[in-house]
Amino acid sequence: MDAKDYAILRELDINFRQSFSSIGKKVKLSKNSVALRFEKLKDLMLHNVTGINNELIGQTMVKVYYSFDFYDEKTEKNIIEYIKNNSNIMWAARMYGPYDLCIAIFIDDLHPLISEINRFNKKFSSKINQKEMQIVYKQIFFRNNFIHNQPVLQSYKLVKIDNKVILNDSERKILKTIKYNPRMSIIEIAQKTNLTQKTASNYLKKLQKLGVITGYFMTLNPIKFNLNTFKLMIQIQNLKDHKEFEAYLQSIKNVRYVAKMLGLWDYEIDLVYQNINDLQAQIEMIKQRFPNVLKKISILSMGNRLVTNDNFFGL
Repeated sequence: MDAKDYAILRELDINFRQSFSSIGKKVKLSKNSVALRFEKLKDLMLHNVTGINNELIGQTMVKVYYSFDFYDEKTEKNIIEYIKNNSNIMWAARMYGPYDLCIAIFIDDLHPLISEINRFNKKFSSKINQKEMQIVYKQIFFRNNFIHNQPVLQSYKLVKIDNKVILNDSERKILKTIKYNPRMSIIEIAQKTNLTQKTASNYLKKLQKLGVITGYFMTLNPIKFNLNTFKLMIQIQNLKDHKEFEAYLQSIKNVRYVAKMLGLWDYEIDLVYQNINDLQAQIEMIKQRFPNVLKKISILSMGNRLVTNDNFFGL
């Protein structure tokens, strides 16, 4: 990649939906040149998404972490097929370390959660060694700061609120249509949702104004930049100021994601580093900054997203 490629990636990272002509003006290239380079840059990307504030529409994320007595290729294929045919689970990801797998479920009440976890456990009960359920009630997402010259402090937060937004069928269709296609044009959105272009555009603007759509985001593959993704699971004790702790986490350039949770773990943090030694150095810095706060830490190495369920019932 050259300097222009990086300039395009930085613009896409700030707003993945902005037009090629708009990006071209900022990076001093023609619209066609940006479009051609974009096709090449796709190889660096994973699952680009439209950010949706699930808490605002009455859903809570629950993550279940599993370790297996024996995890092999056959088990993985069975898990992928199970989730593809089950619209209650949004995604599943491979882990390395204390856990082998994480599945994400969005719920609006406990019944579907209990039913889904019981079905999954029953299906794979002969191989499951351990499971931990975590209720996520705050999430903070960060930009791909490793491609920026200066860290982009802009982040977006999903937190539990009392006032919910009630979506109509057309709004749900739009969200489902652009969830994993954040650059989809209004013409395409209208065609896929059987709405007029004007109606689709008005609904999209409304969802953005209400905060249901939090933005349009590019997910880069850190491996393409010689980086590895690690996940820290943290138990805390004697923490008097959670805001100070979370502000410190947000100041770390390598942090990609922070979740505050109920369960065995209090925080889940995704970071990108070249190697485990760099990560361990960062952990020591956290310990020095907040002595006697980190009660227990578990380090996971991130694998890949095994499956993303486009038929997820929540939308």
